Amino acid sequence: MKILVIDGGSKGAVEVFAGVMRKLGVEVSYYGEIKNTNQVTEEMVYRLSAYIKAQGITHLFSIHLVLSAAIAAYDAGVKYICYIWDAPYPKVYTPYGRLDNCWYTTFDRLDCARWKEAGIPHVLYQPLAIDADQFRKWNEKRLKRYGSRRYIHDVSFVGQLYDRNLYDENLDKIPPAIRTYFESIFEEAAFRWDGVNRIYGKTGQEIIDYIRLNSQDFKIPNISDMEDLDYFEQNFLIRKVANIERTILLRTLAEEHDVTLYTRKGTDCSMLGNVRVMPPVAAGEAAGMVYAGSRINLHIALKGIEGGTSQRVMEVMAAGGFMMSSYCAETAEIFEEDKEIVMFRTPEELFEKVDYYLTHEEERRRIMQNGQQKVLTCYDLKSKFRRLLAWVEGAEEQTQ
Repeated sequence: MKILVIDGGSKGAVEVFAGVMRKLGVEVSYYGEIKNTNQVTEEMVYRLSAYIKAQGITHLFSIHLVLSAAIAAYDAGVKYICYIWDAPYPKVYTPYGRLDNCWYTTFDRLDCARWKEAGIPHVLYQPLAIDADQFRKWNEKRLKRYGSRRYIHDVSFVGQLYDRNLYDENLDKIPPAIRTYFESIFEEAAFRWDGVNRIYGKTGQEIIDYIRLNSQDFKIPNISDMEDLDYFEQNFLIRKVANIERTILLRTLAEEHDVTLYTRKGTDCSMLGNVRVMPPVAAGEAAGMVYAGSRINLHIALKGIEGGTSQRVMEVMAAGGFMMSSYCAETAEIFEEDKEIVMFRTPEELFEKVDYYLTHEEERRRIMQNGQQKVLTCYDLKSKFRRLLAWVEGAEEQTQ
């Protein structure tokens, strides 16, 4: 087996996977010429296909689906392994994504079932994982330098506000009556984390048709073969709800507590009140310093992640950070609530638990240590990738 790892704009992350593959005895090389998952040109495909053939590559690997890599792998007759850690992920519903040489592993159990039902040939459900050896090294280095009780934040949130979203970008194209209807959906769906999706199925095709009738400029940038209606709910409404939830929760928490947001440059922070805003933190050791240096790491999941635990949760816990996350049924299955992780289902529960755990140091530390041990022991990339390769090579059946 000789795997070629495709950059696809995720160099740091794919290098982690390359290191894990080498630990498993796999021959790995790196291809850095493709840094955009969506760009496809004849030259890109030709060069990659020729490289695969010349180097005797047997498999391609990337984080997420790199369209040009899918075509090149198909042309060269090799399997292409895509590790998906985002949801929803409509790109699989494209001619590129449906190629029978593409093998997907996804962390969202419901997405796995949907993809299989839609006829995607090869899909494996697995919870996400981390390189335990790498995190242990970083943790040991940090503890030697700073000790175990060095905190720089009370509450931190690392991630996007989704202030740039398709819904707001098209707001002037949506008739007032329809805006009012969408606002009622936001009001019903936001700030409720009980495992029920209150967005999907609320927008009928007649609403989309009415918007188009009233605005010729209204476009749904759907390149997939999924229905425009489904794409609209997943990519317009879901992200707007995330924008509402994250902005209001962080602002409200900051009225009483020290709250820090690490987010991308250019984010609209005008509605955040007392929240301290920092530039994005680099993935890996630098992010681990923030996670371990925060008394509480807050995670507010996208409503589109319905049946999986995000990579951020795994990395925070592996780094020795205390994780307080919005409720997810799968997370409650793989981690013991209030013993390894703390979750909330309403804003009121979130505020109460923040108050409680900021004043109960030993209990918070015990949960953090239990969670860290669980991730480092049970969610190591070596075991997960070993299973993935066995599945791709036919030694293990597809499972949900």
